[in-house]
Amino acid sequence: MKEELKRRLFRFDHEGWNNPWYGFVAAPILTALGISIGELFGVHLVSSALGEDLIVILCMVVTIVVGFTGVALIDMGR
Repeated sequence: MKEELKRRLFRFDHEGWNNPWYGFVAAPILTALGISIGELFGVHLVSSALGEDLIVILCMVVTIVVGFTGVALIDMGR
């Protein structure tokens, strides 16, 4: 299971996925969700404009990684 998850998360082609459309559908949705979370809650965490931008980027990256892990687990179950 661990190797299948790595194959889905760390390769940039769609050979490891059962359904290659997961990446095309999930990527923009997860990106928008991460940016929204960062914009909503980032202003409360830091006081500088650069810090707010970094919080938005961090939230976007974390949301994409966690989201693609969930999508990969769903894909492995199919």
